[in-house]
Amino acid sequence: MEQRAELKKPNDPAVPGLSRSTPSSYPSSQTTSGVLPRAGAVAMPGSTPGAPPAISPPPGMRPKDLTTGELIKQITDEVSQLAVKQIDLAKTELRANLRDEARMLGGLSLAGVGALVTLNLLLVTVVLALAKLMPGWAAGLLVSALAGGSTAVLARLSWSRRVREPLARTRRTIRQEVEAITVKGRHS
Repeated sequence: MEQRAELKKPNDPAVPGLSRSTPSSYPSSQTTSGVLPRAGAVAMPGSTPGAPPAISPPPGMRPKDLTTGELIKQITDEVSQLAVKQIDLAKTELRANLRDEARMLGGLSLAGVGALVTLNLLLVTVVLALAKLMPGWAAGLLVSALAGGSTAVLARLSWSRRVREPLARTRRTIRQEVEAITVKGRHS
C-alpha cells in the first residue's frame, strides 16, 4: 500500500474539489515546508509558504507609493501566478490520482483473470463429476453448452442496454437553443 504525506493548509476554508491528502510525489517546487499557501495567496520570492500574500513593490518603493494602475497590474500578475500554480497543483494531483486509479484497474484486471481461471477450474470439476454418471465427452459437451448458452444470454442482455443515441440530452438542448436563437433573430 502506498503511503501518502499529509500536507496541512492553515486558515484554508475547504477548497472545493481539492483533496486534503496529497501524494508525496508532488514536486518540491510546489511547497518547501510541506505547507500549502492559503487560498488566494501567492508565494513571493523570499516569502514563507503559508504566510499572508504580500505585494512586493519595485525595489526602493513602498506599496503606498505605487499608483493605482501599478497596484492593479501587480495584483493581476499575482493572480495569474496563482492561477498557474493552482493549475500545476491540479495537474500534479490529477496525475497522482490517475496513477492510483491505473494501479487499481491493474489489480482488478488481475482479479478478473483469477476469477476466470477459478470459473474454468470449477467447470472442469463439474465435467469430471458428471463423467462418473455419463461418458466424459458427453459431460464436457453438456457443461460447454450450458456455459455457452449463459454467455449468449448475457451478451444479448448487455447488447440491448447499449446507448442507441449518444448525447441525446445534449443534442436536444443544443437543438432547442438553436431554435430559440433563430426565432429571436427573426423577430428582431
